[in-house]
Amino acid sequence: MEDLPGTVLLFDDDGKPFPEMKRKVRKQTKSDLTFEQALKALQTTHTLSTRMICELLKTYRPWVTKYILPKLDKIYLNSGRVGGSRKSFTPNWVYMAAQALNNEEITESAWYKTSDFEALLKKSLTSCTRQTIKVSATIFMNEYDREAFLSRYKIIQEDLQENQRKRYKEKSMELSKEKADLEAQLSSLFDKYIGKDVMQKLQSKVSIDEYGISKRTLTPPEKYKMNWDYHKLMAVHDLKGYGGIDEVIYRDLFNNGAVKLVFSFVAENGDLGEKIFYIYDDEDKKYRLNDGAPEWAVPYSFFLKHKKV
Repeated sequence: MEDLPGTVLLFDDDGKPFPEMKRKVRKQTKSDLTFEQALKALQTTHTLSTRMICELLKTYRPWVTKYILPKLDKIYLNSGRVGGSRKSFTPNWVYMAAQALNNEEITESAWYKTSDFEALLKKSLTSCTRQTIKVSATIFMNEYDREAFLSRYKIIQEDLQENQRKRYKEKSMELSKEKADLEAQLSSLFDKYIGKDVMQKLQSKVSIDEYGISKRTLTPPEKYKMNWDYHKLMAVHDLKGYGGIDEVIYRDLFNNGAVKLVFSFVAENGDLGEKIFYIYDDEDKKYRLNDGAPEWAVPYSFFLKHKKV
């Protein structure tokens, strides 16, 4: 029996029927909701679309479909169309919901339960660590010494800036010696108010300058606990954009005391999908005193041991 174009064979050459093909049916949970119930869910419980989850996790739709969506409860808004037809057969709830809630982001049919997504993230977090924390240098001084330190520090910094302006116009041995002397005064100032032993311990691990520290390999990660907000998660590939360099991004995260979060998600077939994000802890701000002192990105373990707050 010939398979003519545009026809579907129902029987083989012996007249036996072919087994009926199994068709995949998309699971649509809570499709029996009334429109009013769906609107309430969109405002309260089911506030995430696939696109939104992709944006939050800085990844593409197939990955989210595989590792995230099967774990989440969802509601389905009928779009009023069948297959690829442009003709509407039933009310378009997607359009109606967008109009009713005045929300242009409602463009998709499937909406997922936010609490399920949050629970999945917490369950899938396998590691939370940090290497550094960016703080004011005065954090390592006694509070009653800070004013005296800042007064002298300001004078030395002004003298260094004046010396730099002069050296820009002329090169002389005298100005170079003056610069070295001012830098020595600055070093002695830190030794006096922070402690020479503490400064030696710090400088054995890091390079202190106006940009913070640079020896990443000498700063081991420490376990860390924080109340993180998944809306603020950062991914290296997202931060660098087009034409960026990974090393520059890693250095910036390190010098600003970012916390590293590692998530491991398990797909229905057992595949593992790992995601690494970075985030800044807002609690760090209380250790940046905005008092005119330099801000250093120091090893987190050093900070815990030597801070005076």
